[in-house]
Amino acid sequence: MATRGIARGLAVALWEKAGNRGMAESEDARLIARCRAGDRAAQEALVRRHQDQVYRLACRLVGDPEEASDVAQEALIAMLRSLGAFRGEARFETWLFRVTTNICLMQRRRRQARTRLITDLAVTCCEHPPAGNADPESAAASRELQGAVRECLRRLPAEFRAVVVLRELEGLSYEEIAQVLKLPLGTVQSRLSRGRRLLREALLADERVALRYGRGEKA
Repeated sequence: MATRGIARGLAVALWEKAGNRGMAESEDARLIARCRAGDRAAQEALVRRHQDQVYRLACRLVGDPEEASDVAQEALIAMLRSLGAFRGEARFETWLFRVTTNICLMQRRRRQARTRLITDLAVTCCEHPPAGNADPESAAASRELQGAVRECLRRLPAEFRAVVVLRELEGLSYEEIAQVLKLPLGTVQSRLSRGRRLLREALLADERVALRYGRGEKA
């Protein structure tokens, strides 16, 4: 009898869970239809329904609450912009988790690309290694070096800055950059090579880089 009671309790719990899920999916479908019709109130309601779970997923994927907040906001914006691509082949929640996960992966690639860029430019372009026991990772994390890279990037001519940013900071392939900028592949490669060289030269002339590396004069 006890076993039957447990089985019956599990069956009821599963039935209630399925019912709640069905109600949630119906509410999502209703809101999505209104969103596609341009209903701003429905968009806000859809965001409120899913913002907590998107943030929780982002936290688990990126491991940093502040970064997860940025990712969640980007994911929710992408959700609203991409509702036309949702065909109902999977549950809306599953589709939204896929969107969030993809943005987390892109964020990770961007962070890795920024680390590579700062490390490469701040370490290999200098004639001497950093003073003291600083390793390339600590140099990459330096605020001074990050500021130098940002400012030197801003001073690059626009055509070179675009390809450097898209390649080194956003992680796009040469082919993707060519599509974005509507340029021949060879032009992208030549501008990237020239842009990297200009950026290295600018960094070598930056006092913060010279101080970081214990050099008494600019290159």
